[in-house]
Amino acid sequence: MKLDHLMFHAVLPHSNWQWALRCRSESLLSVRSWLKATIGRLGRVPKELLIDNSSPATHRLSNDGKRRGFNGEFLSICEHFGISPRTTNVSCPHENGTCESMHGHFKSRLEQHLLLRGSRDFESESAYDFFVLGVLEKANGLRAVRLAEELAQMREHLAPELPDYTETMVRVNNNSTIRVCKRVYSVPSKLIGSRLRARIHETSIVLLDGLVVLAELPLRGGDRGAVIDFRHIITWLVRKPGAFAEYRWREAMFPSLVWRMVFDHLCRQHDPHAADVCYLEILQLAAQKGLSAVENIVEQLLAAPRPVVNAQEVNLLLQTYEEEAMAFRQRQAPVVSLEDYDQLLQNEEVAHGF
Repeated sequence: MKLDHLMFHAVLPHSNWQWALRCRSESLLSVRSWLKATIGRLGRVPKELLIDNSSPATHRLSNDGKRRGFNGEFLSICEHFGISPRTTNVSCPHENGTCESMHGHFKSRLEQHLLLRGSRDFESESAYDFFVLGVLEKANGLRAVRLAEELAQMREHLAPELPDYTETMVRVNNNSTIRVCKRVYSVPSKLIGSRLRARIHETSIVLLDGLVVLAELPLRGGDRGAVIDFRHIITWLVRKPGAFAEYRWREAMFPSLVWRMVFDHLCRQHDPHAADVCYLEILQLAAQKGLSAVENIVEQLLAAPRPVVNAQEVNLLLQTYEEEAMAFRQRQAPVVSLEDYDQLLQNEEVAHGF
């Protein structure tokens, strides 16, 4: 599977020492993690940070986009480390020419190491991060002398630990959703009405009640739309099936094309309300018993000459398969006697292959 990502890349202009951090998007959390990782690696803090006009750091001050100012949250991060931020003029990347050049060199170096490796496949994202770390350390090993000169001019890093997340308070609505960074996220229906602390990381949202972690959700980019997990909503919808017909995020309740086919089949067999009730009951079984297991069963039912698809039939087949699987696991392995092989080898014709 292709890993789509960006790199935040830092360069010290005198020594060309560099450090990079993989990120999924140009977000303030990514900038926070990158700056924290870079300063932590150096153990020293530079006086200034020259950054481009990316959206996490700056915002428009004029309609033509030619004037930009620093975002308040970005300034607070720089203040935490005691760094003075500067930026280039809009559409003037040459003003930070050393870093821009090093960006290109880093991409080429990474590409060459991937070619030498002979494969772009990695066991995990952490394995890829470790590979990038090795490329950076090898390059920085040639810059030790000049780096020492730069470090001598920097002050020691004494700022308190900066967390890799931001926090906000959220309330779970009656439809079992919350709103974080302008996006809607579903949460387990048992949390409806709760007021929770949302800890927002670069790739996830952790919901806490005090120090107790109640749920972890995947963070999606952008500030529109919704991230709905049918497992969170299904219990609520089964109790109120009449809401399914006008449910705002209804398309999220069809995990794959198979489920859309199931619903269309039920609509042909029943009136609209009965079809909704029957579909939601089957989907609830998928949430309880496993999506792939129930999906395989409904595919088999739909393939029958006269398909009968309902929760009772699906549950009956689930129980049958579970009993067969249990019987198979409990089956004793046959006992093999090695004496039979000894007798076979004693036969001269067999032993010599005649």
